Amino acid sequence: MANISKNVLKMLGETAGKEVDIATEALAKAMKNASEAQSKYDMLTQYRQDYLANLSKTLESGMNAEAHQNFHHFMAKLDQALSGQKDVLVSAQYQVTVQKQLWQACQRKKLSYEVLTTRSDKKMHQAANKKAQKESDEFAMRASHKK
Repeated sequence: MANISKNVLKMLGETAGKEVDIATEALAKAMKNASEAQSKYDMLTQYRQDYLANLSKTLESGMNAEAHQNFHHFMAKLDQALSGQKDVLVSAQYQVTVQKQLWQACQRKKLSYEVLTTRSDKKMHQAANKKAQKESDEFAMRASHKK
């Protein structure tokens, strides 16, 4: 019976270990996606700042009305792209949080099985020691009765 229980715990522990591996990969992928989204957002933000600085220089030398209107149209499109990328970034960061929670839950589950396995091993070891001690005591008792 104890051997079956140990095998079941071992199997559950291995399954939990595989779940941790899968959760680790999913977390790594989510973190990579979030990092890429952050990089794109930073790039768009920097591009916007550079474009505004370039506009400032252009305004000093003069700009016609059509160019000014084109600038405003372009800035609106750029702001729209920034807003969309910010949404992507927030979603990616949320996925990192979700995947981290799943990974932690898998880790706890795996650790629980490890604790149960350790307890089971300890219990079996104690039972074996108790049996050996009992046999030793019986042997000593028989030996003392023979004398």
